[in-house]
Amino acid sequence: MEDATPPTEPSGALTPPPKPPATAVATASPEPTPPQQVRSAVGRPRTFRALVNNTLDAVDEIADALAEGLGLRRG
Repeated sequence: MEDATPPTEPSGALTPPPKPPATAVATASPEPTPPQQVRSAVGRPRTFRALVNNTLDAVDEIADALAEGLGLRRG
């Protein structure tokens, strides 16, 4: 009867052989997005400034009402 196992290599390692690197797969590039329309910013600073002023006025009124209600200020 013959031995079915192959002879041992002198430089053999006890780890599995390395795997070859994965093959890159090319994919189609996505469609370019259409250019965004640039909006005019002419009225924005005034609108933003008005929004901030209105918000601060409302907060000031609330703070005045709270201070008066708590007796921290005289009306």
